[in-house]
Amino acid sequence: MDHERDAREETTAPRLLANKRFGDDLAWNLVDAAPDGIVVVDEAGAILLVNRQTEELFGYERGELLGRSVDDLLPEHLRNVHATHRAGYRIEPRRRAMGAGNQLVGRRKDGTEFPTEISLSPMRIDDDLTVIAVVRDITDRVAVEEHLREAQQELHTLEDHERIARDLHDIVIQQLFASGMTLQGVWSRIREPEVAQRIATVVDDLDRTIREIRSVIFGLQSFGADANGLRVAIIDVVNDAEAGLQSTPHVHFDGPVELVGDTIAAQLLPTLREALSNVARHANATTVEITVGIGDDVVLCVADDGVGIDDDDSRGTGNGIRNMMDRAARLGGRATICRRPEGGTLVEWRVPS
Repeated sequence: MDHERDAREETTAPRLLANKRFGDDLAWNLVDAAPDGIVVVDEAGAILLVNRQTEELFGYERGELLGRSVDDLLPEHLRNVHATHRAGYRIEPRRRAMGAGNQLVGRRKDGTEFPTEISLSPMRIDDDLTVIAVVRDITDRVAVEEHLREAQQELHTLEDHERIARDLHDIVIQQLFASGMTLQGVWSRIREPEVAQRIATVVDDLDRTIREIRSVIFGLQSFGADANGLRVAIIDVVNDAEAGLQSTPHVHFDGPVELVGDTIAAQLLPTLREALSNVARHANATTVEITVGIGDDVVLCVADDGVGIDDDDSRGTGNGIRNMMDRAARLGGRATICRRPEGGTLVEWRVPS
């Protein structure tokens, strides 16, 4: 019986030893293939073991990391703080997420930094404390969260714009309209022509203000729909031209400018640019008024208080003015350039919408 038992032990022992080696190899292969970095450090913070993902995360070869302080994997300004935290962890080691509630940052060999998420697990080997740190690069997650925050902020802004637009329409415009109706009722009973004319002027101003507010309302409601829309492009053209002018042009929008198609916009913008260039070169104007109106026609008006245009130029003898007329004609419209009675020049460019 003893002989049979010895024979069984001789047969089983090599198999058990082989299984142990296989188990060790399998365990290490699993650690090395883990999608997160795994760093094992001793009680003093020296690195004992890293897996392949740690090398890829931090840009070090494995041999460069073994024996190095784990603090070297952090930005320099965090290393002293981290050493203090490690000392506290030695007193009360437990499984936990590192830096809960704070943004953790890792530092690569080349000095670049990246956001991380780190979990700690203590382990005793021969009564010595060993800590396993699992490191995850969360760059993609942080980017997604940032995009989400931006989207939420834009949503709040859109909601604010919608509320402002609603208040402008339901309160401000209605009050202005009521005031205009009241003035019109008074105007019909006034006998003095001068007073009647003043009231008529105020009514016209109220009508113009209402149209401008409606344009603002549409702009508020269209916010975020197209950051490269015509309204923004017009403002960009004006800003570019401002350096050559004596003052900042005043721009007025009347109607849903954002609904103007690309075909019209492609002709309107160079027309505006040419008109402002002419003002800068020839007009010696102190003020420039720009109006873009959208209705049955798309109308661009550029008015200045300068020296006024010559009669020959107003008929399109100059290249710039001829170009404005041609651009309007291509779209079935027309452009007129004339001297203003009060002084200066008026460019009116009109095409079907």
